[in-house]
Amino acid sequence: MTAAIKTVAISIASALLLAACGKKDGPAPGEPMAEPLAPDGWADAAAGFVDRDNGPTGYVAIAHSPTGGILMRVDLAGLSQGWHGIHLHQVADCSDHADGFKASGGHVDPDDREHGLLNPDGPERADLPNVYAGADGRATAEIFNGEVALFASEAAAAAGAHPLIDDDGFAIIVHENADDHESQPIGGAAARVACAAIRAGI
Repeated sequence: MTAAIKTVAISIASALLLAACGKKDGPAPGEPMAEPLAPDGWADAAAGFVDRDNGPTGYVAIAHSPTGGILMRVDLAGLSQGWHGIHLHQVADCSDHADGFKASGGHVDPDDREHGLLNPDGPERADLPNVYAGADGRATAEIFNGEVALFASEAAAAAGAHPLIDDDGFAIIVHENADDHESQPIGGAAARVACAAIRAGI
């Protein structure tokens, strides 16, 4: 099974669902959805997203698959309407928000592959499907990536899943534009607009 096929996502723009029901208002940026992002005990790691002004703009909950891989649920707000790239980055550091979250480093790519889920020379282990934000700027998604694991384990090693949590953790970065899943280095996704830092013990 190829790496691209192993990375699967189901993205649901909550704003579109609300609009279909004739309801256009939703939670403000950083406020939780009416339903919890994940039930108690579901997540092995969780963090809040911050935006370029260091304000709260969403949440992520991550479950570690016992056979390798991670399942992520994200709830984002304050985005422009449309598709947005989302990637795994090397360092759990969102402190330089005004400078565009450069402290989070580059993509998680221990195999030195090219970027892109549609790239014949890729993908990087960091690569994920785009998420879609509706007219109110809100997006929710559930994303599975079988190329990585939260923690090092025998099962993860057997599955060839690269552990993400090390001494400096990792970050989840959301971009201004869609990822085209082919071009280098980030699929034309443009500026980093939101960041969540995941560290050991969270």
